[in-house]
Amino acid sequence: MNYFKDKTFLIIGLVVFIITNLSLYFFNYSKSDGMPLGAVESSVYQAPKFDPSLLTWTLATSSAEWETRDSAVSFVFQNKMWTMGGLDANKVIDKNYNVKYWEAPHFNDIWTSEDGVNWQEVKTHAEWAERRSMSVVVFQDKLWMFGGWSTISGYTSDIWNSTDGITWTKVVANAAWPAREGQTAEVFQGKIWFMGGVNYDKRQTFNDVWWSDNGTEWNKATTTIPWSSRWDHATAVYKGKIYLSGGMNIKKETFKDVWSSSDGLNWELVNANPPWQDRQGHSMVVLRDKMWIVGRLNDLEGKGVNDIWYTDDGLNWQKTQTDPPWLGREDHSVLIFKDRIFVFGGMDANWKWRNDVWYSSN
Repeated sequence: MNYFKDKTFLIIGLVVFIITNLSLYFFNYSKSDGMPLGAVESSVYQAPKFDPSLLTWTLATSSAEWETRDSAVSFVFQNKMWTMGGLDANKVIDKNYNVKYWEAPHFNDIWTSEDGVNWQEVKTHAEWAERRSMSVVVFQDKLWMFGGWSTISGYTSDIWNSTDGITWTKVVANAAWPAREGQTAEVFQGKIWFMGGVNYDKRQTFNDVWWSDNGTEWNKATTTIPWSSRWDHATAVYKGKIYLSGGMNIKKETFKDVWSSSDGLNWELVNANPPWQDRQGHSMVVLRDKMWIVGRLNDLEGKGVNDIWYTDDGLNWQKTQTDPPWLGREDHSVLIFKDRIFVFGGMDANWKWRNDVWYSSN
């Protein structure tokens, strides 16, 4: 009896020893990883919460491989950033800031990048002639390009598309809408929407809205558009609506109003006097469930600051704590890529055409 009793105590002691050492092992493992006891299997890494007010900027490159320019068209397609066209007026501007735009070199080159630092020229001369201020959207698995000012034909209303971003085909010689530049285009509710713009030859700005469900046939909104005619405004699709802000008229008066539409046809004023200064040539983009306004030409005439604002509803706006280190500018490119805002090119507050690239961080 004593033999079996001693053996039983020995087995119990061994079990206690094993359990104790296993407990100490897991405790030390948890402690070394900075996790509380008992959280070894259940813990999940929590990324720091995104704070939009703390948005800052990092320089990707001060001089990209493409020439300095503004009014290029840029977009995200096939997991790359693309930029093409535009103009460089650095050599055709005088000391009084008069620019001979008609003498400025215009481009029809096509570039791509996967990081904003390294850019590859995929085509030196596209099928369309050198031009500026055109629009490009991704629609029905194709890229669609329209509008702008061409060195060959002036103001354009032709439409081109592409399945790869490199080879382009003209599908419409003259669209239903009048030729123009400085318009915006968005894909919304299964249609392409085309809004505003200018034709300086005719001294005319537009407040018309056009839509297409196939890219080639266009319909004009028959509703009265309440926002004043303008160009160099900005638009974005956000929370089931198209938003429009800023821009300028033919007299070069700039705006700061914000409008929205839930169907593209009927528009309402969201904010007639937001806290940010009037601006044109800026951009609106959506990042982390916020809508952002990026860019402003704060030159000697525009004055003020180059700042970044964001909103949850288009009505209430907040400014980031730190203004961007890049110079204020207009007609630059702004893209959302890999969960960051990329800003590049444009004409800066010193009236210099740029090819720097910046991206946001938090």
